[in-house]
Amino acid sequence: MGIKRNVGRWGAGLALGLVCTLPADAEAQIGILAGYNRDTLAEFLPENGFDLTELTDGYHVGVFLNFNLATFSIRPAVVYHRMPELVAMAGEERVRFDIDLVEVPLDFRIRLPLPAVQPYVLGGPVLTFPSSTFSGVDDLLTARPVRAEFGVGVELDLGFRLWPEVRYGFGLGSLMGSDVAVGSRVLQGEGEPRHDSLTLRLGISF
Repeated sequence: MGIKRNVGRWGAGLALGLVCTLPADAEAQIGILAGYNRDTLAEFLPENGFDLTELTDGYHVGVFLNFNLATFSIRPAVVYHRMPELVAMAGEERVRFDIDLVEVPLDFRIRLPLPAVQPYVLGGPVLTFPSSTFSGVDDLLTARPVRAEFGVGVELDLGFRLWPEVRYGFGLGSLMGSDVAVGSRVLQGEGEPRHDSLTLRLGISF
């Protein structure tokens, strides 16, 4: 819990520091977002007789605050990200679990300033705070900035603004330990599961 609190304070402090350094005339929008995510647990090879789900389809919802500075933008957000239907297996025994993440992405965007349609590229770190309803997995989860995300999108001005995006994030460290208890056995293998994610997202701001 101490690690989670420290990372949370660091993330909040970074976001607050960036916001405070923005010029007073920076254009700002607040918005909501939602979308689909295909999550991958990579960099882990189970030993013979064990298995761990590699792919799961989930969803995410959140809020964001965007600051436009000419063609450059800063966009912090808070996102709830769900990874359902994960399974750890040892022989005939199996454990089904999910992982929920509260994420704080900090996007840096570069836009092409056209009148109504503004394509952009983005990138930035994602601070991650995972948890699981299965206590045997929850105890193995780490809390640190575990992903970097990059993507492309379009900002559409329709009186309000739509933000369709495609993003890909790759883990910078382990999401969880691999030693999940499955019945009387413990999941064994090489490496530690890293969280990669392909995201289709739609934002709306006013």
